[in-house]
Amino acid sequence: MAKLLYLCKRTRLDTHTAVAFLFTRLKDPDTYNYKKITKVMQYLRNTKSLTLTIEPGDKPKWWVYSSYTIHPDMRSHTRIYMSLGNGAMYTALCNQKLNTKGSIAAELVAKDDAMVQVLWTRSFLAAQGQHVLTSTI
Repeated sequence: MAKLLYLCKRTRLDTHTAVAFLFTRLKDPDTYNYKKITKVMQYLRNTKSLTLTIEPGDKPKWWVYSSYTIHPDMRSHTRIYMSLGNGAMYTALCNQKLNTKGSIAAELVAKDDAMVQVLWTRSFLAAQGQHVLTSTI
């Protein structure tokens, strides 16, 4: 699992969601989790030729997702993805810090978690001389 984590952080960002989910299951693994690891390994084996492509664009776009109550403590999971054109410039996965009553509330918590990074990125781009009118989430 440590090798998978290194790989997903350095070169294979497309496996980030699956690897992060599997890491939350390390304390109590079962055959279902072993099957998921097998699928990730098969995916990596079959997609060796995929390359990481990063191309500049005109403005940052953000995708923020939430998976409602997927952890044993009934907490949700947040996935944040940012692109400045083509390719992922920033990705993050995190457990939400509080329990929510529904999937819509989990989505709002995810958006709130992402706003810190969105605002920091806008400030960083402005400091680099890039004028960003809008950030799309």
